[in-house]
Amino acid sequence: MEPLRSTSWIMMSLMLCTMQPAQAAPVGNKTKVILVSMDGFRHDYLTFVNNTPNFDRMLQEGVTMPWIRNTFTTLTFPCHFTMVTGLYEESHGIIANNMYDEDMSPRYFGMGTTVDEWWTGHETIWTSAQKAGLKAGVYFWVGSASKIEGVRPEKWFRYNGSIPFEERVDTLVKWMSEDDFDLGLIYFNEPDHTAHTNGPRGKKTLHEIERMDGILGRLLDKLTETNLLDKVNLIVTSDHGMAETDSDTKLIDLRDYVNSTLVKNVVQQGALAHLIPQPGKTQDLVDALKDVEHMRVLVKEDNTPERLHYKDHSRIQPVVLLADEGWTISENGTWRRLNMVRFLGDHGYDNILNSMRPIFVARGPAFKQNAVVESIDTVDIYPLMCHLLNIEPAPNNGSLQRAATLLRVPPRTPQPINSPTTPQPINCLSDWSTRPEVCSYLLGALFLLNRLIKYSIVL
Repeated sequence: MEPLRSTSWIMMSLMLCTMQPAQAAPVGNKTKVILVSMDGFRHDYLTFVNNTPNFDRMLQEGVTMPWIRNTFTTLTFPCHFTMVTGLYEESHGIIANNMYDEDMSPRYFGMGTTVDEWWTGHETIWTSAQKAGLKAGVYFWVGSASKIEGVRPEKWFRYNGSIPFEERVDTLVKWMSEDDFDLGLIYFNEPDHTAHTNGPRGKKTLHEIERMDGILGRLLDKLTETNLLDKVNLIVTSDHGMAETDSDTKLIDLRDYVNSTLVKNVVQQGALAHLIPQPGKTQDLVDALKDVEHMRVLVKEDNTPERLHYKDHSRIQPVVLLADEGWTISENGTWRRLNMVRFLGDHGYDNILNSMRPIFVARGPAFKQNAVVESIDTVDIYPLMCHLLNIEPAPNNGSLQRAATLLRVPPRTPQPINSPTTPQPINCLSDWSTRPEVCSYLLGALFLLNRLIKYSIVL
């Protein structure tokens, strides 16, 4: 009879386990999440203008922070991909807007590259959502036009900057309302585009800041019209800030210091430059550039700061040049001045700079109201969205515990800070309250086992 007593005790424990509720979704039975990016929207842009009633409303009804800590490099493609993967740039591999990888075909990557192989090896928020059985739509986002882990968003478009912002908003809200999507992402290329040619404090840039407030207002109004405003967790943020510069006068012309005997190719240039040295010439190239004013020479195996998380990927070239704030690095300064638009604003600089920091504001049933919290990191956005959608995150560099400061109700078992998440084994006996479905399976198996034991005793 001892086996029967032991088995019955386990069954009783498991019955108690299954009576405990599963870890509740953050809000309601079905949550919706919208992520909005306004490219190049500095954290302090709202102090530059006075007419931003819709951002003011978001701040009153939601939660914000002084800024969100974005990743290095502070370029559009890398920072946007970090937001949706929760990975540092050295982890997800989109390390610049322009890249070289000898193992890829084609070997050169530009902002129009959609070849799937460049984007593989990690999940985005939309792949995680769709693998969990949710519906996701993306109106322009870095990577959304490619199959990632074999998955594209259910709705997506190839990038077309001519599509009016209002049309993008209306389409997104239709997905969320009529099509009952769970997740929506939307991208706007302003105020970045205007600030590049007018500077972050230029009159036209200030106008764009106010225009983007109007676009936010349209989104809030459309969500209200469809009775979704208080059912959607809305996050509005950006990839990077914008620094004052002058690409004609604050220009570092690499031809003044090196030539093709040392440099095989310059892959990325601007605030940041990636140099491929000629074979055996890496140290000679470093020596030729190390004393050039207004820039730093980073050799990834040597002096790249750990805080940048920018050395452990083959696409990061052996020599990386980082300009001082406001300066521009060019492979050919004369050609740039003659053929390219003069920049009065730029980004790509060290992410520790105040000018590189983006905005973050969120509202919805899961978020605190009229609150200001400590800054979190952009790698935290992915695990935060997974929590809001009540889905399991893929391995990432973010921290739900950091992001939990935004929430009205903190997660039951937040992830440790500064620790990449890894898939956890299912362990019903050590975490019964959050694995009732596993316990149910075991309970059924033990019930059958108990019946067999009873039957054997009768015999």
